[in-house]
Amino acid sequence: MKFRLINTFPLVVPSVSGMDFYDGNLVMISDSANEISICNQQGELIQILHSKDLKINELPKKDKADFEASTLLSYKSSTFLLVLGSGSTVKNRNLAKLFDLDSDKTIQFDLFPFYDAIRTKYRIEIIDWNIEALACYQDRLFFFNRGTNSVFEVNQTDFFNFLKQKSTNFTSKNYQLKLDQLYGYDLGISGVNVDESGTFYCTASAENTSDWYNDGEIIGSVITSFNIQELKDEMELNFEPFKINGKLAPMKLEAICQTNDRNRFFVASDNDGEKSMLYEIELSI
Repeated sequence: MKFRLINTFPLVVPSVSGMDFYDGNLVMISDSANEISICNQQGELIQILHSKDLKINELPKKDKADFEASTLLSYKSSTFLLVLGSGSTVKNRNLAKLFDLDSDKTIQFDLFPFYDAIRTKYRIEIIDWNIEALACYQDRLFFFNRGTNSVFEVNQTDFFNFLKQKSTNFTSKNYQLKLDQLYGYDLGISGVNVDESGTFYCTASAENTSDWYNDGEIIGSVITSFNIQELKDEMELNFEPFKINGKLAPMKLEAICQTNDRNRFFVASDNDGEKSMLYEIELSI
């Protein structure tokens, strides 16, 4: 995989943690705010979804919903943005929200029973639980847990039936992603995009921290990809370090999305208190 940096833009949106491409614009979520931000392709904030102003309210770490994962999907014949809290703590971070992109409709669910069922089935402790990315391909949802670099696949209808308590069960599959270290530090999946062919494009980052709650020194980020047909119980991934002017950039790339041009992407950084940045890149495999 190779990429070419085309443009760099500063962002007003803080702590960007997920990004989707819709109607020619970039729909962004933040892990320190609950608003859904819509930016143009130069990173300029043009709308806060379901709001009349452009105000973003950042929240203290202990109070935030920690929205880390998002994806576009069809639900009840409309296009919705599904946003998930990371679930990294029992309090506050277990909220799912569906935002109708064509109306003011919003639906929310409690994610804790779903997350708890997945953790119980695959014997994952909450200390190793941090859902950082989400992707929807056809009728299949893929949840990426940074804490273990696991991917959980669940049928979309089963997922919503369980959340709406119309069903007490759902089936799931578990895949283990294997990434090498970056300069001696573990890489964790942080952002995902899937295209119409079933190819997943992922960002992963490394930082000097002992857990998934506390931040640490940022080492850098990489980009990797795989096709849905390659998914298996354990799969090794190759990656390309994200370098600027030939040097590894010390940043966490937490979001990636593909434009209508299949080789043109945007990635966004969340550098723990510093201004988020938007990068336009050309990506080829």
